[in-house]
Amino acid sequence: MYNKTTSANFLKYGKPIKTIIAQNELNHNDYDLTSKTIDKVFYYDCDIYVVVNSGMGMLIIYDDGNYLEYAIHRHVNLKKNIRFAIVPMDDCVNVTIYTPNNAKIYTEIPNNPYTFKEIRSSMHISRIIAYYYVVKGPDYKFDGEIHNFYELTYVDNGCLNTTIDNEEYTLSTHDLCLYAPKQFHAQKVASNGSCSYLTIIFEMNGNINPSIFNRVFNCNKETVSLIEQLAKNTDSTMPYVNDNQICLLESIIIKLLQYDYESEYIKPTTNINQYFEDKLLEEITSYINDHLYEPLPIDQICSAFSISRSSLQNLFKDNLHTSPKQYINELKLARSKVLIRQSQYTISAISNMLGYASIHYFSRKFTQRYGIAPSEYARKIYDN
Repeated sequence: MYNKTTSANFLKYGKPIKTIIAQNELNHNDYDLTSKTIDKVFYYDCDIYVVVNSGMGMLIIYDDGNYLEYAIHRHVNLKKNIRFAIVPMDDCVNVTIYTPNNAKIYTEIPNNPYTFKEIRSSMHISRIIAYYYVVKGPDYKFDGEIHNFYELTYVDNGCLNTTIDNEEYTLSTHDLCLYAPKQFHAQKVASNGSCSYLTIIFEMNGNINPSIFNRVFNCNKETVSLIEQLAKNTDSTMPYVNDNQICLLESIIIKLLQYDYESEYIKPTTNINQYFEDKLLEEITSYINDHLYEPLPIDQICSAFSISRSSLQNLFKDNLHTSPKQYINELKLARSKVLIRQSQYTISAISNMLGYASIHYFSRKFTQRYGIAPSEYARKIYDN
């Protein structure tokens, strides 16, 4: 986040002003600045004034060997002996520097040059060619192909083997791999059950680190959430939905490009209270998973862990940003999709297995969550 010359911490070096008093009595020089790199700084033996006439300028203060950035906002009264330079934030900035008649300017060479780092995209997805969500049985095998685009495969449930340039990789639930253009790839279901996965074929250009190819990524919660948002938006009629799809896919690719660096980031120290909250939450979510095929009222969880209802609500809200009831419902509905895909049970049996009061209540909840009735969802899988 950039500081501005109107920031409180800029007062050490100068201050913003609305007008320059006695402007006609001052000398002035105009400068067209295009270079974003500086190897020398300037200072005056008196206060001076800086005015931006066109473009956007960054005032660089050189203080005790450090470069400090301040986006120029309003006219600036700069104190004497403050080492400074100005670089354009866009392509060019035109500035006027006003000085008293007797002002003297000095130059200093810093130990290291400075370059203004623009915020630019280093990669861009120009279009999505195709995307598919498929459910394949245990005998499915795709002999392979080569094409000119990038291709992403994300396993939603099950296990998939993929061959990339004669080397085999295994993708389990929430795993992802990326194929490069002109890279041979084949796929086959790697388990006795069904496998559901998402495929996205797209065009991308820019600085793409080759380390994201020929490997399997296990997606964290944030990446899975991005993939789920992208999948949900495929049938949306909202304006700019295609732009949103591109942005979500770019965010997913960026997460892959950052994958190997995340462990190097300094993470905040977990305090004692958070540590015990995490442990308790882990035990409760494990308990929910173990009792998912039961009605599982909230009072049962409170009793099992000797915790009040309000404390349980706060625990889930603060750490998972949801309520315990919503968390259980999401888990049950997700499990119901897996059971439907397995085609071993009727919709009524699945409703009973997951502890719903009636098949009608289960059907209503399923339809509200996924926009399709469970019977229709099962029929689509059968048709595919």
